[in-house]
Amino acid sequence: MHPILPGLVLALIPTGLAAWDESAVAQLKDTGRCEGCDLTKADLRWAAVYAAELGGAPNLVNGVLDGSDLSGANLYGANLEGTSLRDANLTGADLSWSVMFGTDLTGADLTGAKLTGIAFCDTIMPDGSKNDAQC
Repeated sequence: MHPILPGLVLALIPTGLAAWDESAVAQLKDTGRCEGCDLTKADLRWAAVYAAELGGAPNLVNGVLDGSDLSGANLYGANLEGTSLRDANLTGADLSWSVMFGTDLTGADLTGAKLTGIAFCDTIMPDGSKNDAQC
């Protein structure tokens, strides 16, 4: 598990009505942890959640995390279906066994990220190519 870093900041830019669990967002913002959170449709664009602990298969379906700093985050088993991670910093993040059906990783930095067992289908990779390995 990653230690919670002092001064952890999570900036949220809401767009319209919230479709996610407000208490989960508050927990992530306050503690840098959100085990098994349901952040479906959460708009976390440009969030700084370095080394966030999102274990327990977090649900980020259709989330918008464009430009977010998720370096070192634990996203093991996460459902990232339809999630936009354009230009996100995922260096050293654990994405093992996550679901990336329809996920947009355009411009994302996956340097040193753990990618074992990821389910790709209609996934846009960082270089703009499409990965349909599990369709």
